[in-house]
Amino acid sequence: MDDDVELRSLRERVYGTEGAHATPAMIQRLVELEDRVRRPVDGVSAPESKAGARLGRGDGPPGQPGAADPDAPLIEPDPADAGASVPRPVLRGVLVAVGALALVGLGAAIGSTATASMPGATADPAAAIYPELTFPQTIEDAISADVLRDSAIDSGSTRYIATVNDFDIYFAQPEDGIGRCIVTFTATDDRPWSAGCASGTQEGAAVFGVDDRLTVAIGDPDGSQVDGIPIRLSDSVTAYVAR
Repeated sequence: MDDDVELRSLRERVYGTEGAHATPAMIQRLVELEDRVRRPVDGVSAPESKAGARLGRGDGPPGQPGAADPDAPLIEPDPADAGASVPRPVLRGVLVAVGALALVGLGAAIGSTATASMPGATADPAAAIYPELTFPQTIEDAISADVLRDSAIDSGSTRYIATVNDFDIYFAQPEDGIGRCIVTFTATDDRPWSAGCASGTQEGAAVFGVDDRLTVAIGDPDGSQVDGIPIRLSDSVTAYVAR
């Protein structure tokens, strides 16, 4: 089967109304095909990410869900630039999460942004504890500092990991650089959904809930911490899809 035809078919199966019946093999194959589509092409610049389109989409204060104006124009990336992103060993997969550990605002929006504030400095690759942070932050990774203003998350540390079950998943760190966080947006309408951090230097995995069908873990939890079909998304992040 042609890759394009297979990709469209898998997207309809996984992202559509039949998503709950998608097998782990289908999800893994979709991850591979989407990752292949996103590989950079010589001479083509990286497309504007959802973070770029997200800037200036509302005028409500951060921390209040639904503040964005649904009629505000969206900035759509040029289709000709699709697939041109900085290569990283990160699977662009599909994920949903259930779990708990210092969850901040589960199921509640972080808020919407009114101005295009640029993120802070990128984490120092030499000092990064997590492999995801050894790569420079790209447009695809960036989330407006205004959106994260009340979350105590360093906007310069955000890294896009995957889109799973209509959620964009980002890895991040607290402002003090000690700990690990997961931030999520709804992929369909690009609204902030949740932000959770496991602060300090605790050992073991940090588990975060996204909704009742998906768990996102940073590290490797034991069997008693999380249930579901595991899908490795990056060196540190694993999704667990409800069985």
